Amino acid sequence: MTQGVSMSEPVAAKPRTVKPKRRPRGSLALDDIVSGAFELAEEVSIAGLSMPLLAKHMDAPVTSIYWHFRKKEQLLDAMTERAILQYHFSSPFIDGGTWQDGLRNHFREIRRVFQERPVLCELILMRTGELSPEATHTSVDNLEAAVGTLVEAGFKPDDALSVYLALSAFSRGTAMIEHLNAVQRQHPGRRATGVTTAHPYLYELEYQGHSIETLEFEFTLEALISRAEAVLAETAGAKKTRRR
Repeated sequence: MTQGVSMSEPVAAKPRTVKPKRRPRGSLALDDIVSGAFELAEEVSIAGLSMPLLAKHMDAPVTSIYWHFRKKEQLLDAMTERAILQYHFSSPFIDGGTWQDGLRNHFREIRRVFQERPVLCELILMRTGELSPEATHTSVDNLEAAVGTLVEAGFKPDDALSVYLALSAFSRGTAMIEHLNAVQRQHPGRRATGVTTAHPYLYELEYQGHSIETLEFEFTLEALISRAEAVLAETAGAKKTRRR
């Protein structure tokens, strides 16, 4: 005879799960909200970030978010400011024995950071917003240090600024285009490149693994550094001529 549970025997009650209380309104610190926004944006992108979603992510009432930021743009401004202050790039000489290697290392590092942290690319490169005097001052300090390092290498100040800004525009532009291409590849049914057998050179290059959507970062980086070397040589030559 199969034994069962007697109806007269008390059945042990399941322990009640106490749901943790949500954080009260106004209990979130501004810095915590910005940190939470970065965490969430890494998952859903800047476009997917919203106040209600952030409140859910932080297990807090949405009024706690609006307590500090009345609209999303204000939150993005705060995120951009932190990105500039904490993820800024120092002088161009990073583990480089020469100014050429210093520039290579510096701008390769900039590209790597934006590739690995798309949120930083979207905040720093792809939107405009109000920056605090502190963030603006940090950016100018970094540029001053970069120009100063190149002047010490022998460049005239105006040439040093031109060299750095040209490399900066190239590396940042590359990061933006690569980010947009990566986003497009994530969407099903993305447009084809348009290359067919009617384009024999491009068709063969795509067959070999090249893509017209891919930027030749190293090629242009070396071309710009070669131009910088020529400018420096012209400066050195002009100095010798004046000494004669």
